[in-house]
Amino acid sequence: STHGAASGRVVMAATGTWAMSSPSARIGVPRVRARHPRRSVSRMMGRMNDIAIEEQSSHPEEDPADFGVERGVPFTRKNSFYRVESAQARDLAILLAAVMSDEAVAASSSTFRDAERISGGISVLDAMSGCGVRAQRYLLQGEVSSVHANDANPNVMASLDDNLSGAHMRGATGVSCVTNLDAHRLLGRCYLDDTRFDVVDVDSFGAENLVAATMRCVKRGGYAYLTSTDALALCGKSPGTLSANYGGAYVSPNTQGVNEHGLRVFVGDAVRIGAAMGLKVTPVFSLFHPHGPVFRTMCRVDALVGDWEYKSVGHVGRCRTCGDARVIDPRELGGAFCHRCDAVDARGDGTSGTETRRSCLEVSGPMWLGSLHETETVEKLRSKATEKRWIGEGASVEDTVKVKGQMTLEALLNSFAAEADPRLPPYHHRTDELGRGGRG
Repeated sequence: STHGAASGRVVMAATGTWAMSSPSARIGVPRVRARHPRRSVSRMMGRMNDIAIEEQSSHPEEDPADFGVERGVPFTRKNSFYRVESAQARDLAILLAAVMSDEAVAASSSTFRDAERISGGISVLDAMSGCGVRAQRYLLQGEVSSVHANDANPNVMASLDDNLSGAHMRGATGVSCVTNLDAHRLLGRCYLDDTRFDVVDVDSFGAENLVAATMRCVKRGGYAYLTSTDALALCGKSPGTLSANYGGAYVSPNTQGVNEHGLRVFVGDAVRIGAAMGLKVTPVFSLFHPHGPVFRTMCRVDALVGDWEYKSVGHVGRCRTCGDARVIDPRELGGAFCHRCDAVDARGDGTSGTETRRSCLEVSGPMWLGSLHETETVEKLRSKATEKRWIGEGASVEDTVKVKGQMTLEALLNSFAAEADPRLPPYHHRTDELGRGGRG
């Protein structure tokens, strides 16, 4: 069976055949059909393994747990991985896409009819779609012109197809297509075909580094939404993995603000890789979520003009004795000590009295030393969220429901705005640690 042109749906064959979202791609293409026996795939740390073949009846009973609603968008998640805690990260991506769509409309010379929206609007590549709720929301709430939804798991194709078809039935005007490919292969094919997108969303697992492959598929001035769930590496508990996957980085484990250090290492790695490719990569918002845990950053990708901001990538050290922190000068890396404790000893205020002992710093890096958020972009996101009534007066009930370990969307955006101040240092002090130091 096929979808007609009016639906805007194109579903590509699971292997060997694929195409991009475009007006010409709206011609009917054979739909992906699930084969029996159906395979259920559990994914751990970014790799698909532990395949268990399960015989399923031709008419299984519907399980209410297979269905959900996110920001008012109903979806199915049969045989798919779905995490409600990640809804807030999807909110942020959808808000940015909606802002971009508005700017595309404002820049157009006409009323931006549907045909023009398809050819000249915002394009999105969702490289690891899962059940497809994110791709569905890009179409409905981000009002983008095209979404290419992909997942390597063949068992999610039915849910992915159903959810995108649901988006078109609910009025989405953009084109969509579905592919069943490994993300590395998909990104490689896009690069070889010189196909680029305004937003490339890679919701990857573990420490799998897809930064370079992602950057090659982003239009200049577009955005890459990058993810890592390997907290053991980024928080310094797995130094070998951290060094291998993030440019030889090191993070001192169990230090104050280690989650921020891990996030900054993640962002700094993307900036450095981009610079090596002749790209200027700028984080417009970044966040750490304790579920998973998950590190995310949305980066704008521009052509690099002149030298890259190498001074914005460096090291941070924290004193083991007093807890003070500072940015480390590259010339100090051979032996970094705490200036504060050294000053105390020089005044003779130390407690030893006879022997001067320099306090070593716990050094982490290289990491991004600049702001994790861009003020202009954050303000646009807050304005769009208010317009959609996701925050502020009359906000939806969904934003008042607390998810363990998370702020509300409104509180998070307010925090982004406060943290975007370029005068802030690339580290923070915990108040309980400050109190403990005062009592000491």
